[in-house]
Amino acid sequence: MSKLRWTTFPCSEIECCGLPWYQETLPNLWRFPPKAEAVVRERVWHISMFPCGGRLRMRCNTSRLVLRNQSMQAKGGLDIYVDGKFWRTVSLSGTGETEETICFEITSANAREMKDIDIYLPIRQRMQLTEVGVDDDTLFEKPSAFRNSKPFVLYGSSVAQGIGSARPGMSYAAILSRTLGLDYVNLGFGGNGKAEPEVVSLVSEIDACCYILDLGKSYGWQTPKPYANMVMTLRKDHPDVPIICITPIFASREIYTDYTGVSEHTRNAMREAVQQLIAAGDSRLVLIEGLDLLSERDTDGFSGDGVHPSDYGFAIIAERLRPVLESLIF
Repeated sequence: MSKLRWTTFPCSEIECCGLPWYQETLPNLWRFPPKAEAVVRERVWHISMFPCGGRLRMRCNTSRLVLRNQSMQAKGGLDIYVDGKFWRTVSLSGTGETEETICFEITSANAREMKDIDIYLPIRQRMQLTEVGVDDDTLFEKPSAFRNSKPFVLYGSSVAQGIGSARPGMSYAAILSRTLGLDYVNLGFGGNGKAEPEVVSLVSEIDACCYILDLGKSYGWQTPKPYANMVMTLRKDHPDVPIICITPIFASREIYTDYTGVSEHTRNAMREAVQQLIAAGDSRLVLIEGLDLLSERDTDGFSGDGVHPSDYGFAIIAERLRPVLESLIF
């Protein structure tokens, strides 16, 4: 077995996707640039330090892949996909000390074949990356191209972030990305999808092929106005880009608790804002009812808390949302 060759990250051989400002945040893998700390709420800033939706992509013939990294808050790990197929999840220690994380060691006869490798970064765990180790004689090629040069951008709350999934490759954004061959940026902030102007301004800095707004029930008891202002900001900056607005999905808690009140209010407020903008002439704005994506008939699709989807639930959402996204982009 040949020795490992260590390459400092970032490097030309490895693409970092889903983290638009990562060059400004290195060695930290954050979703927002450093300037955001001074303008967004503290809780949003804290969650933005989780590299949710971030991916490392490479195409090479290594039989081994090892990362030198630090991670904080041991609440997950990395998902490894090879040639589009899930292989394994790798846990991170969460100690804050540099460790060598073995992503894989292939021992089969095809170990040195050229392959596409995708590493999905943690949903709820801060991470730094300094070096990537591969076989000493590894050859690299350019990773397979996406079907569109621009990503779709998802802004929202916990469901958008992927809370409830067992691993980072199973958020509905990740599933849509794989099935449609698209890059994506996940700006889901659990409990904090509130259409705040300072957050929306950062979302709008990203050049997207489509914006998906899934603020969920964290939008709360606000009137339709903040939601409408959010959409109008995106539309002003991106006149021709499709915008998909999703009202909150069902939650099992709505059956037996007073959770129904805020759920119905939020759905009505979002619906009113979007319908008014469509009536005013925005032909690239699409309203998707969350109850059409995951409803009371789909209660087996929820995780144990009855609010957030499970892997199964996220797969249902992705399958039902896929035709809409596909029709708008291709």
